[in-house]
Amino acid sequence: MSLYPTYPPALTPEQTTYLTTLVKEWSAAHGLMVRPAPAVVAAEHDPHQSLATTAPVTLFPSLFPLQCYHEALMIQTAYNELYANVAKDEAWLGEMVDG
Repeated sequence: MSLYPTYPPALTPEQTTYLTTLVKEWSAAHGLMVRPAPAVVAAEHDPHQSLATTAPVTLFPSLFPLQCYHEALMIQTAYNELYANVAKDEAWLGEMVDG
């Protein structure tokens, strides 16, 4: 038996409206916004390029296997060390970027 037999959960229309409104408001309040491409909104409708909309989000994230999470935790310290060593070797990084 699955831990979440009905995922994502079924919502009533009222719950859906509440949840989507909440997510949009949170996104706006926390700067999770994007501007539409000029090809989408004509310049005469947005002459100051001030229109924005919330960035795409998901209401119900994809489930992630617990075993994969534990595997990631096991390698995190080694990955952090590798990342730090690569980041501090500016000469090597420059060579890799320049090709």
